[in-house]
Amino acid sequence: MKRIVLILVAVLLLLAILLAIAVYLPIPVTPYLDFQVLYRANRAILNGIPLYDREAQTEWIAQSSGVSVDEVFVLPFPYPPWYALSTLPLAFLPLYAAARMWFLLNISMLLLSVWLFTDGWRPRKRLISFLAALFFLPVLGALIVGQYVFPAILGMALIVYTVKREHAGLLALGMALVTFKPHIGIFVLMAILFHLIQRRDAFGRRAFWWTSAAGVFLFLLGFTVDRAWLLNYFHSLSDFRNISECEICTSLPLVIGRIAGLGYDQSAPIAGVILMVAIALFIGSKHRLGSEASSAFFACVPLLVNPYLLNYDFSFALVPLFYLSASAGSKLDWLWIASFILLPWVGLLIFNRAGNPILLFCTLAMTSIILTRKDKGHTIVS
Repeated sequence: MKRIVLILVAVLLLLAILLAIAVYLPIPVTPYLDFQVLYRANRAILNGIPLYDREAQTEWIAQSSGVSVDEVFVLPFPYPPWYALSTLPLAFLPLYAAARMWFLLNISMLLLSVWLFTDGWRPRKRLISFLAALFFLPVLGALIVGQYVFPAILGMALIVYTVKREHAGLLALGMALVTFKPHIGIFVLMAILFHLIQRRDAFGRRAFWWTSAAGVFLFLLGFTVDRAWLLNYFHSLSDFRNISECEICTSLPLVIGRIAGLGYDQSAPIAGVILMVAIALFIGSKHRLGSEASSAFFACVPLLVNPYLLNYDFSFALVPLFYLSASAGSKLDWLWIASFILLPWVGLLIFNRAGNPILLFCTLAMTSIILTRKDKGHTIVS
């Protein structure tokens, strides 16, 4: 109990420090990129507007800004309601201070994720990992634009850490966090639920029920910001995809579709085939894949299957990168890991956005290594 109190005090102290920095230090973070979608949705909630009511949000912004409705463009909110609720305190801050606070929170979540992924590593190797994660190209891009990937990455880190430590409550928290980015996190969530059922031990049962309770809580929580949130969320998600341009998407189904002369609308069948192949490979290897390897594998799957991906979504490649780093046993292993970090930078410097498919190559290579590595269920710290 004393330990929990100390952790809570430490978290509150950290938040107070971050808030002071966000309010008083002019960190050069622009609020007019991805963060703006989250901030507008949160401000609308505070003004009694349902989370997914885009028309009401547009009218409110136009009225509060003193402009016509035609001059306001609001993107549909593309995430589940508990994401907005968990970040609602940001709406009490002025726009620029809120953007800086979000930037600092993202860095904090990233560093905490690295700390959890590298549990048990030697100090020198751990320090290098912090630096490598910060300069992994998709991660750096996500930090700059104020993207929403970091709670879900933290969730995956918590899952890896808590399955190993057998802490059911924290595992449920990690499982809840991966739903913040559902089109990415759902694969890891399902894989770990399957792992818990397969365990058939006290921890597996306890963690399964804790996770189920967390899921029910989040489901009910959604109705506090939108009475028809389940239906409206999927409508909002569909509207977001229709509005958003996908010319800069980086996805394997789109690459294959373009080679075959197909467009974005025809990419779903290709994604389905890739998913079936991935599941077949997993089933063929599941007797050798432990929970850490499964988490790494199913963090890669959506990066190969989902047609709507941008380069910052590949921040989730940190999960397989840390798994491969933990189990690296040769110079060739480290050469592969170094190439996965450096190649995206080479692609950017030489080809600009046209170099983004390198991220797909790296993900495919990591997936192959995970499936063929001998020490599937074990962590080797060197």
